[in-house]
Amino acid sequence: MNIGEKNKNDQVLLLKTDTKSTNHPFAKIWVVQCDKCGNKYGCNSCDAHIRKCPSCDKSAATAEPI
Repeated sequence: MNIGEKNKNDQVLLLKTDTKSTNHPFAKIWVVQCDKCGNKYGCNSCDAHIRKCPSCDKSAATAEPI
């Protein structure tokens, strides 16, 4: 994903950090924002393209720290 791009679940990529993911050994933490509710949260770079908002969707994975 590129910065500013939205995935199929309306999550917009805001920032790519160099911080290591807390739940995936080869991923970095990226900051995304829900286009529906405005929630900003961290996710790992491996699942940003399918990520769901943890505030809007209770089945979504736990957010990474930002």
